[in-house]
Amino acid sequence: MTTPTATLLIIGAADTGRAPIAVALLRRIAGERGFVWSIASAGVVGHDDDPLQPMARDALAVLGLSRDDHVARSLTDELAATADLLIAVDSGIARVLRSRYPQAPIASLGELAGRARDIPDPAGMQIGAWLHYAREMEQLLQAGFERIVALLGGNAVSVTAEPPPTQAPAPPPSPSFADERHAICARAGRLLDAMRAMPEVIDWPAARNRIQATLVELNQLVTEPTDLTALYVEAINLWLARQAAMPAADRLERLHAAIERLQQPVGQTDVAEVMRWAD
Repeated sequence: MTTPTATLLIIGAADTGRAPIAVALLRRIAGERGFVWSIASAGVVGHDDDPLQPMARDALAVLGLSRDDHVARSLTDELAATADLLIAVDSGIARVLRSRYPQAPIASLGELAGRARDIPDPAGMQIGAWLHYAREMEQLLQAGFERIVALLGGNAVSVTAEPPPTQAPAPPPSPSFADERHAICARAGRLLDAMRAMPEVIDWPAARNRIQATLVELNQLVTEPTDLTALYVEAINLWLARQAAMPAADRLERLHAAIERLQQPVGQTDVAEVMRWAD
């Protein structure tokens, strides 16, 4: 196991939106460049134990990332003392941090990238806004990465080993199969809603793969031999695999209806209908 060479804390307001998104983005960026860092988040206001906001979770899913195990926490003096660098999601939070911890190394996302830019908090907004601002945060982190390395100094050592695995959270109580079907279809439906809302910011191959992987989860919930969900899902995923570019709006609408149909067991007629879809 490789020991993390630096500890970074990304600080947001409630630790349920921008900060955990930035953690997922920076973990991927650092990993792609061979840096093994401990990257986590916290908030300056108390939303302890709250989960990730649903729109934040869906935006990450479109980007091929996940923070489903995230639990919000407040920034404490003890947490701040363990960090080699505190990254604020905006300049207002950076000012709060500097007033609390005047000796700590602190920078906002905009400062790291050398830009006078603060990412607004998209709480209460639709998925399109979340995606747009997540993309902006990714750009700021990419642009500011060398600055992060410089601020970490000797702790920013690039290694070739894989980052240490994280301990999986304890699984929640199992819902009913019907509830699980609804939840899986809802996740796939939200991804499609994001595509229709802001197609210009969607990475189609990543979003397509995410939908395919989500739909395959339904195969484990088949309890009746007459339920042809597995064949139905395979037909949809084969059609998706043939789509080199994002489908037109009418085809996305048809796909959305097909996914809604999966909330219930499907039959041969349903499968045949999907298999007749033209490319």
